[in-house]
Amino acid sequence: MNLFRRLNTIYINTGLTLAFGLISFTLLSILLVFYFVLSPMADRGADDMGGLIHIISKSWLALPENKKAEFQVHLREQHHLLITDNTIPVTELKSTYPFIPKLEKALKHHFKQEIYVKQSAEEGSLCFWIAIPNTEQVVNIGFLHDRFGPHPPKAMFGILAAGLFLILITTLFLARRITRPIKTLSTAVNLIGSGQLSTRIPEKGPQELAILARNFNSMVQEITQLMSNRSILFGGISHDLRTPITRMQIALELLESFDNTELIADMRNDLNEMELLIQNALEFVKGMDKHRAFKVKINKILNELASDYARQKHTIDWQSNCNPCKVEINALRRVLCNLLDNAFRYSNNEPVNLNCTQEKNTLLIHIIDQGPGIPEDKLNAVFQPFYRLDNSRNKNTGGSGLGLAIVQQLCDIHDWKIELLPGKNKGLEVKLKIPIN
Repeated sequence: MNLFRRLNTIYINTGLTLAFGLISFTLLSILLVFYFVLSPMADRGADDMGGLIHIISKSWLALPENKKAEFQVHLREQHHLLITDNTIPVTELKSTYPFIPKLEKALKHHFKQEIYVKQSAEEGSLCFWIAIPNTEQVVNIGFLHDRFGPHPPKAMFGILAAGLFLILITTLFLARRITRPIKTLSTAVNLIGSGQLSTRIPEKGPQELAILARNFNSMVQEITQLMSNRSILFGGISHDLRTPITRMQIALELLESFDNTELIADMRNDLNEMELLIQNALEFVKGMDKHRAFKVKINKILNELASDYARQKHTIDWQSNCNPCKVEINALRRVLCNLLDNAFRYSNNEPVNLNCTQEKNTLLIHIIDQGPGIPEDKLNAVFQPFYRLDNSRNKNTGGSGLGLAIVQQLCDIHDWKIELLPGKNKGLEVKLKIPIN
């Protein structure tokens, strides 16, 4: 099945279709030429030769003995035929020659009896002999194999072989010519998907392909403009929102002298939450580009994360025996931090388990928390921006609603796979698969 999927490409399908069509046309043409041209020509040639042999045999019997030697030379030079009264050591035909049955049929027509063609070696060459019986003596008339001249079967085989070679070359050329623009377009789409919005494809070639390229470039230009406008818009919104937030934070610092510390603390938490929401929203809207992967020590990264969360009074029980591998470090850190933040938010300060293993060219990371978990019917929905489960947004567990959406966005950009599963006992299990080199 995997082999079939790899071979199921436009290039191969186009090539096979063209090859089948051209080969069918070639074979049909050869069959038509053979049936309507070569076969009738061979019948007429056999009949003419049978008539000639009939005349020669009659003439030979009528010639005086002193003229036969001259007649033999004449036949050999003019008609490439041999004639003699002597007995010729002949054998049955060892190979089938399409012309011979036609000649035997013509001889039967002219001599009114069955006459068969046999073979012998004459002067080192294959020679065919025909014994012409009569009342006086047997006349042997022969001709060399070279007298056949062109051999229709060999000619057709040569034509077929040459045709197949030309068909192969033509098929590869046409298939490549047809699929090259599609491959170019596919490459451009992948580059656009990875964030390279400056990608364009040449607007040349046949009219249909040129129009397609022009529309594609126009679409990319519009996308670039929309993303630019979006960035400007959200940048302005961020600036407009952060300014009053900053003023409110300054005001809270001035109010710290009052006794209502609980109210001030609640207001400060609300401001921090608003700032976090703005930051996550901007990161999600702007998107994140795919950066070059570098060889890093996974164990070192996990140890640093454990130390950072330990300063926040969070415990990570982690295990890893992974070898250094190539991975986009910033994306990995952000994904792990968002997943760990989400795990600790619902774990009531319980430890979070993190296990990292390596299987061939894949890095497997498991994060298991001790929280309430997520219903199975909502495991995929939590990756949607601003999606929250019931009762999840409160002072203790409230988040921006973008943490997992950013994780999904980063995984899509880097071709990583993420899966949420119910924990064995309780909580949530996160499986992260990262291709490595």
